[in-house]
Amino acid sequence: MPDLALLLAALAVLLSLARGFGWVFTRIGQPAVLGEITCGLVAGAALRSGPGLPVRVDTTLDALAQLGLVLFLFGVGARLAPSMTAVRLRTAFVPALGATIVPVVLGAPVAFWLAGRHAPLGATPFVLFTAVAMAVTAFPVLARILAERRMLDDPRGQCALTAAAITDAAAWTALAFVAASVHSGTRAWPIVAALPLVLGLFLLARPWFGQATARLSGPTATVVMVVLACAGAAVTDAIGLHAAIGAFLVGAAVGRPGPRHDPVALIAPLGALLVPLYFVLIGRKVDLGDLDTVLVAEILAVIVVAVAGKGGGAYLGARLAGDPPRRAAVFAALMNTRGVTELVFLGIGLGLGVIDSAFYTAMVAMALVTTAMTGPILDRLERNKVTRDA
Repeated sequence: MPDLALLLAALAVLLSLARGFGWVFTRIGQPAVLGEITCGLVAGAALRSGPGLPVRVDTTLDALAQLGLVLFLFGVGARLAPSMTAVRLRTAFVPALGATIVPVVLGAPVAFWLAGRHAPLGATPFVLFTAVAMAVTAFPVLARILAERRMLDDPRGQCALTAAAITDAAAWTALAFVAASVHSGTRAWPIVAALPLVLGLFLLARPWFGQATARLSGPTATVVMVVLACAGAAVTDAIGLHAAIGAFLVGAAVGRPGPRHDPVALIAPLGALLVPLYFVLIGRKVDLGDLDTVLVAEILAVIVVAVAGKGGGAYLGARLAGDPPRRAAVFAALMNTRGVTELVFLGIGLGLGVIDSAFYTAMVAMALVTTAMTGPILDRLERNKVTRDA
């Protein structure tokens, strides 16, 4: 079969399966991304047991998936920006601090323990990456959960969104440092090349940019946003960071002015089309053949530390901020959601070579488990509230 026909057939099959698996998982109360990852696991097992895809087709699929990732993280950055207001930041700062520092502190010793088996580039970038990955919250999944539960206008939901914005902004900043440390041997020119990006971000965040895009038609504004997302991604990839970081930064910049054309609304349909392909390919990279007794023990240890660090730190931070126990518990359950952002984070770490495939499998398992926990825990807290009120 010609490569083009095979590529189109693979796209049709993978996107259809991803949507089908996602629909099934939403019907049982779980985020669609869990179904998409499961689809990737099944597809990966099927491809490994068969002849596989030609290299050119596989490379093109990966390129399309990376475009989906760029557009997705552009939208994540644009979603984060409105939550970073002064009032919300002050309210959410202490809870966010607990949800960031505690998982990092607990994650570092575990990373030191695992570095001997899973650190291809050495202990330092591995430990830093793993500790930060423990602190990630899935902002897009969290926003979806809050919308489904009608909590977007609830002070608890708003506090969780802003805290997630603070935590994820810190995590992406740390990831940029990890990427830079991996490429520490690069020349000085990439640092100079970053200056136009910083200037561009500053200009995009100005009110005049929102006013300028307001005069554009919807299709033209969409093209402008896609161009900006790809340009930012290209710059950060060229200077030795990951392309996703540039897309995220550009999205955060253009999301600030509140233009008539909402960047999220413009990009969401394109991201929704392609990003499931990225998550399918993430699942395909999980090789269950790596599982052995030691790795299973490591997976359990990672899950325990991740839940204790993120949930416990978020609860402690909320209590220190003056929240009553039940509200603090709701906040902790929401912040423990890893989901999409964690999976993207892990994919970048694997691409950079900071972690190996076995540890990647362990962290993906942790991300899936912590995401799946969120709904049942919130339901349990809500039932307990109803019982006490009765």
